Formats: sequence, C-alpha cells, structure tokens
Amino acid sequence: MPRVDFDFLILGQGLAGSLLAWHLLLADKRVLVIDDGLRSSSTKVAAGLINPLAGMRFNCAPRTADWLASAHAFYDQLGEHFGHRYFHAIDMQRLLRSPEQKRFYQRQLERAQSRLYLGDALASGDFDQGVKAPHGGFSQKQTGYVNLPLVLADLREWLRQRNAYLEQAIEHTQIQVDGGIPRINGNEGTQLVFCEGYRLQQNPWFKALPLQPDKGEFLQLRSEKRLCEHIINGAHMLIPLAEGGYRLGATHEHKQIDDLPTEQARTQLLDGLQNLLADTDGIEVTAQQAGVRPATSDRHPFIGPHPEYPQLWVFNGFGARGALSIPWHAERFAAHLLNGTPIPAEADIRRYRELF
Repeated sequence: MPRVDFDFLILGQGLAGSLLAWHLLLADKRVLVIDDGLRSSSTKVAAGLINPLAGMRFNCAPRTADWLASAHAFYDQLGEHFGHRYFHAIDMQRLLRSPEQKRFYQRQLERAQSRLYLGDALASGDFDQGVKAPHGGFSQKQTGYVNLPLVLADLREWLRQRNAYLEQAIEHTQIQVDGGIPRINGNEGTQLVFCEGYRLQQNPWFKALPLQPDKGEFLQLRSEKRLCEHIINGAHMLIPLAEGGYRLGATHEHKQIDDLPTEQARTQLLDGLQNLLADTDGIEVTAQQAGVRPATSDRHPFIGPHPEYPQLWVFNGFGARGALSIPWHAERFAAHLLNGTPIPAEADIRRYRELF
C-alpha cells in the first residue's frame, strides 16, 4: 500500500479537534488539521465554563471528578508550555429560581459525589453586593472558566509551526474515500476524524446521529463599578473576566441555527441582567457573539468509527460542557486510536448502530 501524506486528517480546529491533534502529534503521528478559520466553531464564542453541577437540578455526571482532574492537568500543562494562564478559578453563586428548587439543592447534599462541589446555603443578603436573589441559593466550589479563544489561538500557531494546519473551508463533496484512503483536496490520510461541530448534521456519513444543535448568544459587558466577585448563575450567568469586563449569557435557540447575533437575544440577555442586578446603570455592551453548541439527544458525545467506513471517525457532540469534558475524552480517544484502548461506553456511537 502506498504511503499516504498523513496518519490523521482532522476536520475542525475547535477544542475537540485541537486537543486530539495535540495528543496525536506528541505521539509522533503525522497530523493535518483542516479548518475554516473557526468561522463555524462554537468554541470561539463559548463561555469556557467549568461547572461540575449542571442544569436546574444541579446534577453531577458520573465522570465529573475524572473530567475535572483531566481538565486541570491539561490546561496547566498547556499553560506551562505556552506561558499563558488559561483556567481562572472563581467560585460560583447559584440563585434559586423558585422556593421549590431548594429541594434539588438539598437532594444533591445527600449525594457524596455532589457534596464535593457544594458550599453553604445562601440567604438573599449573602450574595455579592447588588445581586438580586429573592429565593436565596448556595455557593459552589471548583468552578471557573477557561479562556478558550486564547487556547485555540495558541494551539493553531503551534500546529502551523509543525505544518499540521491548513486554513480552508471544506464542503463534504470535496471529501473522497475511494479505495479506503480519505482525501481532502489532495491531502491523503490513513484516518479522517470529523470534529466539525454542528456541521455534523450535514455530514453524509454521520448525519444520522441525533445531534441537537443549540444556538447560544453572549454579551461582553464593561462597567466602571464592580458588578460581582463570583460567577453569578441564575436564569442567566454573569462571569467576571480576569482581563477585565464581564460575560453575560446565554440564550438557547433550537430553530434558527446559525452564528448570527440577533436583536431578540440581546434584549433577552439585557432583561436577564436586570433580573440579576439591582443596579444596571452605566453598564455598556461592548460585543455580542453567537455560536452553535453541538449538543446531543442523550447528552453524551459521539465518538467512534463509521460502521461501513472504518477509516472515518467522529469526535463531536460535547455541547455546553466542552471545556470541562473534552480534555478527558480527547486523551481517551487518542489512546484508542494509538493503542486500541476502549472508547468510553456512554460516548461510543455503537449505541446508535441501528441508525446507520
């Protein structure tokens, strides 16, 4: 069999594609990441939130402790390599949206795994000054955010220096798998991994997978006065940024799937800010951003080979928790590609074998 150009072609330089490429290149594999300059990536506008307890019920996924350990280790390793600080640890204050929601907090207190991340109950006057919390809430530990745009910019330059990055918009019609060799515009690889976010729903090989794209919009804010010391998480979320300013998010839209900011979302977010803070005078909106989260119907990612084309792989579907869970999954998927270690069962796309 003739030697191909690369061991792995990776389509998409979002967080999933970047971290997978990092592991494969460190294992001395020949890798080419092809991306459209992050124009279709949700990572470029993602909040990068690290939050072990998700949703209105504050649920803790079974692998949360493993995700956290892997995320901290990876972002620290990356930070040492590039000389940047990516992860910013900030405790969170969770607002209860109704008195009834308190039972979800109390239920999590009874679970040993969740108690690792729970702080004290908070009365309405215990929150950061100016935060409106009529139903009280609780503090939460081991939270923060990752500066994902900086992570991706540093990794993109690192890939370029290794001739492992090609900025090019690719249509699926430009991909061929004749003779078992994936080719993208003349670049051949032994394996091709799709890390293309919500564009997976148009992928001719993997579009049967139940992706549920979720458009989210965020506002960047600036204020002369200090708005909060903690991450404030209620119906909307306010994150104080280390570099200054604040991030307010996020909306959820499942019908209009694109990356275009809308006036409707801006109004919704500013109304949400009014519900979070007693005084919003002097707060300036400096930017509005939109992206599409590649969420899945069962809230587990898609990892594995196509059943008929084993040289084609998917590594996708991490939704809103990508900053937390992708480092762990990337490490395990790379180990599978390199050594054949098992793909985590809950992420393995063989759970959807009847769809192909």
